[in-house]
Amino acid sequence: MNYASKLEPSFPQIKIDLLQSRTDLSLKEHIAISIYQSVNTTTMFVAGILILGYILDSTTLLLLSVAASPFVFIMMLYSALYRPKILTLKRARDIDSELPYALRHLLIQIKSGVPLYQALVAVTQGYGAASKEFEYIIKDINGGKSQTEAIEDSIVSNPSLSYRRSFWQLLNAMKTGTDLERPLENIVNEILKTQLLSIKKYGQELNPWTLMYMMFAVIMPSLGITFMMILSTFTGTGIPDIMLVGILIFLGFFQMMFMNIIKSKRPVVKI
Repeated sequence: MNYASKLEPSFPQIKIDLLQSRTDLSLKEHIAISIYQSVNTTTMFVAGILILGYILDSTTLLLLSVAASPFVFIMMLYSALYRPKILTLKRARDIDSELPYALRHLLIQIKSGVPLYQALVAVTQGYGAASKEFEYIIKDINGGKSQTEAIEDSIVSNPSLSYRRSFWQLLNAMKTGTDLERPLENIVNEILKTQLLSIKKYGQELNPWTLMYMMFAVIMPSLGITFMMILSTFTGTGIPDIMLVGILIFLGFFQMMFMNIIKSKRPVVKI
């Protein structure tokens, strides 16, 4: 905790990520836990390499374990510190995929003359991560906060940009006393248009990615193996098995990496 107190001013962004990931940990506690986990992981890594080096009687492994320990510690610490960022990004994607449908349900409730509180209660189920956000608002209202205060707190602690924009507009309408139907309808239409644009953009981006996949996963390996076979025929030497295994491992790794990249770029639209 003492080391965490000294490092706390260096990571102001992580404090925001902790708030938006809905964790109960303070920044100092998160840094302290990250340091503890990193020390444990680094110790296990060094101990494992030392034992392996002792069994194999390899001085290189013994030196490698000691030399690599600072780099392992830094990587583990970085990964542990910025884990809340990954959680907030995942939370934002989950909310964005359900938000327009939850807001449309909210709009139908408002148009039917249902009070805002009851309309919010109605969308606390059936819309995944978005419904969870409405649950937080209802809990804050039931805890004694006003509707505007509960919505303001929800905006601050939410990682989704679409959610924050939508509820800022809704909050402004509430503060000015205007009808909520028109702002909600505009919000829903704007989010749906944004999703359609993201789908079109994604389709355009797939063309160069497909070309790159064909180049590295199909054309280059097939032509490369063919060239090596022809070359081995002239030189009288065979193709080493390790080279074929290496190509196979590269293709497997490349395809997994390619699928992850495509998945990460896919727009968050519920079908």
